[in-house]
Amino acid sequence: MRKALAAALAAAALSLAVVPAAHATPASTISAVTCPGSLSSYTHVLTSVDWLKVRTGPSTSNTAIGQLAGGAAFYFSSSGVQSGGHYWVCGYGYNGGTKLTGWVAGEYLLWP
Repeated sequence: MRKALAAALAAAALSLAVVPAAHATPASTISAVTCPGSLSSYTHVLTSVDWLKVRTGPSTSNTAIGQLAGGAAFYFSSSGVQSGGHYWVCGYGYNGGTKLTGWVAGEYLLWP
């Protein structure tokens, strides 16, 4: 009985299709800005970060439109801005089914 159940679960797992977040259709989109340049670079929010705020501009004084969980994928423009002691990058990531586009502080991203 256990072998049959294990085989059924393994077959079900193989039949699941994983859609990367970048290609998934978001349930909603919050776009605070239009980022300069192409969003062709890819990284992740550091896993040591609980939540990273996505802002309307490159400053902590700009409104936060949402947040990304630690480990979330982030696609960004190579055109960053130094402001207020932080290096800011513009791009997008997903919080669940919501696509958030805006500015994040670069020190909370994983850099190669």
